[in-house]
Amino acid sequence: MEDIPIELNSVTSGTYMRHLCTLFLADNWLWMVLPVAVCALLAVWIDVRFVIVALMVLLVVLPMILALLYFYYGFSPEARWSILEKTVSVDSKGLNLSFTDERMKKHAIRWDDVRYIIEKDDVIMLMLKGHRYTCLMLPTSVVDPDVAQRLRQLVTQRH
Repeated sequence: MEDIPIELNSVTSGTYMRHLCTLFLADNWLWMVLPVAVCALLAVWIDVRFVIVALMVLLVVLPMILALLYFYYGFSPEARWSILEKTVSVDSKGLNLSFTDERMKKHAIRWDDVRYIIEKDDVIMLMLKGHRYTCLMLPTSVVDPDVAQRLRQLVTQRH
C-alpha cells in the first residue's frame, strides 16, 4: 500500500480538552450526579443543611476531578502530538507523524496501538491503547472522506 499523506494539521488545546471532557463526562456522569442527588434527597427528608454539602460537592469536588483530568491527559504525549503542527502519512504499518517543530522527533503509531476511531464533526479521534482516554486527534478539515474510510478499514483489519 502506498503512503497516504495528510497535510499539515493540528487541533487547538481547547478543542482537544473539550472532546476529552465530553468523553469523560459521558462515561462518568452518574458518579457526578449521584452525590448531588443524594444530598438533595437528604436535604428534603432530614435537614436543609445537606444543600450546603451538595453545593460543596458541586463547586469544589467536581472541578478538582476535572482539573486532575486536565493535568493527567492534557499533558500527555498524545495531547502534544495532537496540538503541535504536523504532517501525517498513513501506510500499512500505521501512522507516521512528522512535526514542524525541530525539537520534536518523528513518531510512528502502529495500527495495533489504535483501539478504535471516533468521528466527530470537527475531529477524528484515534483512541490509542494505554489509558482510557488516550487519543490522537486529527481535524476533519484535512482528512478527506476517502482517507477516513481507509483509516476505519485499517483499524478494523487489525482487531
